[in-house]
Amino acid sequence: MKPISFAEALRDVRLLGASFRGASWRPWHVLAKIISGQPLNDSEMAFVFECTGRRVLPQNPPRRLYLLVGRRGGKSRFLSALAVWVAALAANWRNLMAPGEPAVVMLVACDKKQAAVLRRYADGLLQAPLLAPEVVRRTAERIELRSGAVLEITTNDHRLIRGRSAIAVLGDEVSFWRADGESSSSDEEVIAAAAPSLMTAPGGGYLVLSSTTYRKRGLMFDRYKEYYGKDDADELVWLAPSAKMNASLPAADIERELAADPVKNAAEYMSVWRDDISGFIPADALEAATDTGVIQRPPSSDYSTRYVAFADAAGGARAGGDSFTLAICRGGKDGMVYLDRLLEREPPFHPATTVEEFVEVLRAYRITHVTGDHFSGGWAASEFLRHNIQYWASPRNKSELYLRVLPLLLSGRLRLLDNEKLRRQFISLERTLHAGGRETVEEPLRSGSHDDLCNVVSGAAVLTSEALVRQPQCLDGWGVVTAADLKGLNPAASWTASRGYSDTRPGWQRFDHPGW
Repeated sequence: MKPISFAEALRDVRLLGASFRGASWRPWHVLAKIISGQPLNDSEMAFVFECTGRRVLPQNPPRRLYLLVGRRGGKSRFLSALAVWVAALAANWRNLMAPGEPAVVMLVACDKKQAAVLRRYADGLLQAPLLAPEVVRRTAERIELRSGAVLEITTNDHRLIRGRSAIAVLGDEVSFWRADGESSSSDEEVIAAAAPSLMTAPGGGYLVLSSTTYRKRGLMFDRYKEYYGKDDADELVWLAPSAKMNASLPAADIERELAADPVKNAAEYMSVWRDDISGFIPADALEAATDTGVIQRPPSSDYSTRYVAFADAAGGARAGGDSFTLAICRGGKDGMVYLDRLLEREPPFHPATTVEEFVEVLRAYRITHVTGDHFSGGWAASEFLRHNIQYWASPRNKSELYLRVLPLLLSGRLRLLDNEKLRRQFISLERTLHAGGRETVEEPLRSGSHDDLCNVVSGAAVLTSEALVRQPQCLDGWGVVTAADLKGLNPAASWTASRGYSDTRPGWQRFDHPGW
């Protein structure tokens, strides 16, 4: 098919226009004209200046755009249309790319659910009369087109982008991607991988990221600070409330949402960055609290040393779901709290088998009861009790534990094991200030975020700290185990075996010691 501009394709009902008819879509047609480099009338220009904070547009049609649009504003459908246009209508990519080099358009979602939404949008757009014949082949994640381009719809993972040749990388809901470097889905990691992937694309390709606003952190907020309202910037930031981009939204519904939760929904619908959400703890404080190279500490041979265990039980059936975790802490005579063991079973796993494995470790540390949350207390209590381990429900929720462990971390009174995943989870926690001064700390809303490890560490550390206040005579343990010590160790035995002790030694499985 002969190349056609994005603005023209969005107007033609035989191409993309069937999904963008009506007055409510006019703002998006203005944005399409900017991308296509078409002239704007006075009212359109005034609208653009209002949404960009600028007084002049870039000299050339922008290829790096950051769209900050309120919820239900239409950005996901627009992003899907842009992806289809680049892949099917922008050029004959077979003639522009090197032999054997694919022209890939990557439509990147924050999670699998949103990826499925984007895929439905793309499939629907490709059913248009003039576009349907352009589809050569469909698979679960790819749509191959006669232009020589391939449209891929996937989740945010830099490994899917790095080393590829892309003509466009389009990201959806980027403010809700990880903003802490926790994994390969970090916003900075993904976009850092996208930049070299676009280098060989004609004209530098397209990098278009969209999202609702969220907290003042992460790539989208950084781009907003750097480019919004900057007349000399080649990159364009577009900031607009939901109703400005979609006039069909009922004003009464938005007002009702704002009244119910003014702070949250001002971000959702009015594109106002949230001031009430901040990071929980800085990375340097966690690094200072970590005993580098120490991955576990064996049980003390001194029976006066008392240990505290905290568990976060999980069902284990769904891959990608919550892990089953256990932390063991002790108090030292120096008033410090030491994290001695941290266990995790990622799903899928068998809960009863995992309890058995954890119980062997608890016995090695002479522990007769474990504390955990109320949610899994029923089945977890019965499973632990089968092994003569009592399960006590925590009197505090996760948020309360996080707020109580923070002083221990900041003061250096809590010594952590060297576990990178634990540190990443702590860094990703978000602290929210509510009306009346109430504070909460929770894992972020981003899909794939977990706090299973930092939850159990906080629980065990807080309980140990409180026990030190009541009984300060707790003694230090002995020895540490490093990664080098466990090199070559049979993984099946690693739950109970470590240097300097064995859980089969006499007296190590006693449950009748006074005070335990």
